[in-house]
Amino acid sequence: MFENLIAPWRAKYRLAISGAACYAIAGVAGAIGFAFLLAALFSWLSHRFGSIVASLIIGGAFIIIAIIPMVIYSAKQKREERRVAEAAAKARATQWISPATVSLGLQAARILGKNRGIAAAGVGALLVGWLISQMLPAEETPDDDAATEPAE
Repeated sequence: MFENLIAPWRAKYRLAISGAACYAIAGVAGAIGFAFLLAALFSWLSHRFGSIVASLIIGGAFIIIAIIPMVIYSAKQKREERRVAEAAAKARATQWISPATVSLGLQAARILGKNRGIAAAGVGALLVGWLISQMLPAEETPDDDAATEPAE
């Protein structure tokens, strides 16, 4: 009865186990092959330039290989921070005219219904908040501060 329900899961489990084993074997074999390629490169460089220079060349190459992803990640992180800051600024600029805010105001007006004075005060408070948000200066970035100050 339950065999029809369990069979697909059992097949996926077996496939996952065999895939993990195959990838593990391929990874170990690839690492060993890479180690032998490095040994051959070291041997060739040591015959050509000497063992210390060969070690420095290979070590420098790996340091460069290690730095490249860090630079790429840093650039992506800065780009993402800039995108989030721009999205937040855009959201702040349009939050008073968003359909959700208008809908919330209409629902509040329906709830207050008979108390027109309270509803008018709420609408007035929203308008004052919007006006104040429009009068506030835009956030300045550190680059803008440096550009406006005179050089010493």
